[in-house]
Amino acid sequence: MGGSGSPTKFDNLASVRQFEILQTSMEKLKEMVLHDAANEQEAGEGLRGLLKILSMEITDTINSDYRNPLFKRVDTRHREVGAFNPDAEYDQTRIDGTYDYAITGNLGTVRYVSMTVNGTGEDGKNKIVGYMDNQDIRKLADANGNFTIWLTKEKPTELGGWIPITKDASGMVARQYIADRHKERMATFAVAAVGAKLPDINQMSDDEIAFRIGKVASALLVNATWHRTLMPYAMGTPNKFFERSGAAIGGNVANTENLYDMAHYQIGDDEALVIDFMPPKTKFWNLTSATFWHESQHYLTEPVSLTLDEVTKRTDGSVRFILSDKDPGLPNWIKTFHHNHGFLIMRLVRVDTNPVLTITRVKVEDLPKYR
Repeated sequence: MGGSGSPTKFDNLASVRQFEILQTSMEKLKEMVLHDAANEQEAGEGLRGLLKILSMEITDTINSDYRNPLFKRVDTRHREVGAFNPDAEYDQTRIDGTYDYAITGNLGTVRYVSMTVNGTGEDGKNKIVGYMDNQDIRKLADANGNFTIWLTKEKPTELGGWIPITKDASGMVARQYIADRHKERMATFAVAAVGAKLPDINQMSDDEIAFRIGKVASALLVNATWHRTLMPYAMGTPNKFFERSGAAIGGNVANTENLYDMAHYQIGDDEALVIDFMPPKTKFWNLTSATFWHESQHYLTEPVSLTLDEVTKRTDGSVRFILSDKDPGLPNWIKTFHHNHGFLIMRLVRVDTNPVLTITRVKVEDLPKYR
């Protein structure tokens, strides 16, 4: 056995080079976390977040089988990272545009479902290859909510919907938005390669392994740096919402039909935020709090995010949220988990106009005035 650092005959493999890039990325991201963290809590949460993102990407990218790429849940209990929507489920998988695929599923009772097919452009960056919105998917479903969608290069003759794909298709995401997890039945999805020439599942080339490792490194960099890249100008203007479209964020990671209002919140230990909002007419909206690292902590058990079905409205139809560390005993409380700053994300689906959210920074002792 050679000594540490001694050369081997495999050193020049593409997979080895990509693995080294991943190692370097982890080291640089560690330094970023330590540099950007405001306190010990944030430093530890930032390092923890890197491992969560790495685990998520390894599962979804390294383990995916092109022949039968069963969807892998992304926003499970221990993956609250990457600015994901806590009131959504993201079923995603790697695919290979060399092959054709069939998606079968059931809509359940959720309000909204969409399909996005992503690819890799000539510049190496992600791009949208195909998309199907909620309205078109529902048109395909039978009386029981079952549907079939074909991902093929040629228009299929079989019954079902069609999302044309190209050879550079490399992954897809099925989104569903849940207004009330206690009442709604989730949509379900399965995907399988179809056709005469299917991929060999017994062997993976060095180039394929290198490609997948590279995707892990790329996704890690994107998800771990949202606090710097998603809305950098908001850092200097705290407690103000800024509008962003799905296309502006990036259609391969944000939903094409969404409008996003985002703010960098900032409060003192004895302060809270009062957020006022007049909901528009839409199938779905929610307001989510996230840490500085865009982590939505314990969203299944704690008040981290509220949807249109979960809020208490005022007599005029408006909604008043309270962002604070401790329960103020008022409706629509969103918890900060001892954080003095972080992010707020309002997601609205298919709205014609953007309702303005206003933020008032107040002392906790004055909150009873804002009933």
